[in-house]
Amino acid sequence: MKVLILPNFDKPGSKDCARRIVEKLLALDITPMMTHKCAGIVGIPESAQECVVAPFEGLLAGSDLILTIGGDGTILRAVQLSLKSGKPLLGVNTGRIGFLTQIEADELEKLTALRDGNYTMHTPMLLEAKIVQDGKEETFVALNEAVLGRGEPERLVEVAVTRGGKPVASHRGDGLIFSTPTGSTAYNLAAGGPVVDPSLRLIMMTAICPHSHFHNTIILSPEQSYKALEIPGNNKGGMLLSVDGRRAGVLRQGGHVLITGSAAKVPFVDLGLIDFYRRVDLKLKVGS
Repeated sequence: MKVLILPNFDKPGSKDCARRIVEKLLALDITPMMTHKCAGIVGIPESAQECVVAPFEGLLAGSDLILTIGGDGTILRAVQLSLKSGKPLLGVNTGRIGFLTQIEADELEKLTALRDGNYTMHTPMLLEAKIVQDGKEETFVALNEAVLGRGEPERLVEVAVTRGGKPVASHRGDGLIFSTPTGSTAYNLAAGGPVVDPSLRLIMMTAICPHSHFHNTIILSPEQSYKALEIPGNNKGGMLLSVDGRRAGVLRQGGHVLITGSAAKVPFVDLGLIDFYRRVDLKLKVGS
């Protein structure tokens, strides 16, 4: 097995963790792969025959697994690499919560499961957000959420959502979150949305600071397409679309976003170490 190591060196402890992971993988007869820059930071000699040190594109194509070192943001960035390559993901947590990761930095002995084949794969539901404006379309895929927010911080936005030309909801406030079950514990939860078992297929629509009495999350079918657009008002800066925490584009008047479940797949390694509800309890302190 060849494992592409992607550390986020902005996270304290990631450098040391990366080196220990390299040592652990070598002890398991698993080949670590990393870029020249990564090898230099970690302190792995480029002449080390046990490791593969090369330009990134070649590493991605030749790897069997992408192993991230960092937090949930590191995994969310790696999702785009998995979409491109089909490579499965496994995360080691050196961040704060690390809800999407499988292993903590002090649990590297659990990587033995890779050698022994004691793991399964799961493919969580993904979300598709398509910007349609000026006669052009641009599609984005999210693991956690797509967010329509106000372009001008001091202005409220009013967003209308329809399905098949019929109204679903209209919210005036800071924006809307369209979340997958996997993303239910992220921005959706912070905005007052529910925690949802990631084995389900559904879309949650949660308003951000709604200026109305109705503020409950609405559950949508991922098999349907939902059109979201801004109702003209005082907000002149348009709406910002962000996907998994990264800015995707600005939605101007006359444009709209189509939200639906995605047919794309991103495989995640599941070591079977902890179930979802125990993870919620440990990471979010539900039981405390």
